[in-house]
Amino acid sequence: MVGLAGYGALALSAGSKTPGDTVIGGVQVGGKTHAQALDALRNGLQDKAAATIPVRFGEESIQLDPAAAGLAVDYDKSLEGLTGATFNPVALYDRLTGSVDREPARLVDQARLAGAITAAARGLTDKPVDAKLTFVDGAATVTPGVDGQAADVPATGAAIEKGWLLTDTINGVLATTAPEVTTEEAEAAKSDVAAKVVAGPVIVKVGDESFEVAGDAIAPSVTFVPKDGALATEYDEKKLVAAVRKAGQEAKVLRKGKDATVTSADGNFKVVPSVDGLDVDSAAVMSAMPAAVLAADRTAVVPGKASPAKFTTAKAKASLPTGVISTFTTNFPYAPDRTHNITIAARALNGTYVAPGETFSLNAHLGQRTPEKGYRGAPVIYDGRLTKDYGGGISQVSTTLFNAIFFSGAQIDEYHPHSFYISRYPEGREATISWPDVDNRFTNTTDGGIFITTQVTANAITVTFQGKKTWDIEATKGPRVNVTKPGKITDDEKGCVPQSPADGFDVTVGRIFKQGGKVVKTQYLTTHYIPEDLVICTNP
Repeated sequence: MVGLAGYGALALSAGSKTPGDTVIGGVQVGGKTHAQALDALRNGLQDKAAATIPVRFGEESIQLDPAAAGLAVDYDKSLEGLTGATFNPVALYDRLTGSVDREPARLVDQARLAGAITAAARGLTDKPVDAKLTFVDGAATVTPGVDGQAADVPATGAAIEKGWLLTDTINGVLATTAPEVTTEEAEAAKSDVAAKVVAGPVIVKVGDESFEVAGDAIAPSVTFVPKDGALATEYDEKKLVAAVRKAGQEAKVLRKGKDATVTSADGNFKVVPSVDGLDVDSAAVMSAMPAAVLAADRTAVVPGKASPAKFTTAKAKASLPTGVISTFTTNFPYAPDRTHNITIAARALNGTYVAPGETFSLNAHLGQRTPEKGYRGAPVIYDGRLTKDYGGGISQVSTTLFNAIFFSGAQIDEYHPHSFYISRYPEGREATISWPDVDNRFTNTTDGGIFITTQVTANAITVTFQGKKTWDIEATKGPRVNVTKPGKITDDEKGCVPQSPADGFDVTVGRIFKQGGKVVKTQYLTTHYIPEDLVICTNP
């Protein structure tokens, strides 16, 4: 009985402590009661359990906060089964003489761990690049796709669960991500479609006639866009229809409608009839051409449609002028080069017909003033100073035209007064011009067409508008305000052009529209003039 009692006491005594050589996660907790072992384990692991976890991906690495990543040590479970009474003699012997080496039990919040890895590894992500298929100099060209890479979150999470608290560095796992459109898919689209686009011309049949559209003319309208993991072919309607029209017009199968024109060689107005053209239907082109590109016979049947002239014979006849609606004259001192330029521009303007609703641009009508067109160098204003340029003097034509526009009642779209006031022009009613950006534009909003005539003498230019009288225009002018005085410049540079001084000021002019003697509306135009500095040239 004593022996049994002693054995029982031994079993109870030995079971109250951990085996003599017990190591958990590198922490020695042998020969201790459960409470003592729990304290020792916490003290031994708490710093390591709170330390940032380095996770390496090749040459890059990320750092994880264990708490934020949902990682914690289960201290009670780590000591599970190491203490407590046992009457098994083998187990009792192990308790007294054995050793235990185990990993600490860990608590893992899988969702938080995955979220932490995803956020921290975002900078390691290289997005895949889709392969591209384009036309370069008329040839179908494939730009290869590029694989991307990103952290394999599940595999990296598993590595962290396994290595945390046991190793200094955990190796994360990178996963390769393929592009949506691979190089192989782009090469297939090149073979199946792109190469056929430029394989040769497409024959377009319009009625009984036909013409060819070259493959390299079709190519600019074709793009290949990713769709459902492959490259879909898309045609730009505007570009494709334009290519078909251009080829058809060059082959003289298609033709633009030709507007009627109005002339007046002998003072009587004559109408040169309009001519309707032949066009193709855009929807039919978009339906037939893509299929023809892939077809063996490369033929597209496209119905033609009439392309009426915008300004028809009937419209032209109805718009014919019935008399003078405005005329204006400006004077100028005779200067051979300047007068020569005025004469060239006036001749180009003479006989111009502006149909109802049409917008006229003086820059577009005259084009760039160049020596090849006969223009000479003459004074122009640049940055508040007189200098010389080809076409100097054209502003005289522009100002005279502007006043004819003003008194016709037509819509003023764009005009630019000179930077400083020139005394031969009406204050606030003048318009400079410069190629290509400083323009003089108006829209014919009168009841008929406007036929422009010009006349140049040695010291004056007159611009006359013939049309259908729509408005009686009265001009008003306010006083000069905000007057500023000129400065003085002495210039020793070659090419200096002298200037006489003149005040700068602001002025407002009014355009009063009347019909039947009654005012219908009034338009006000305000102009700011800088002072014209006195320039003294000292270089002979």
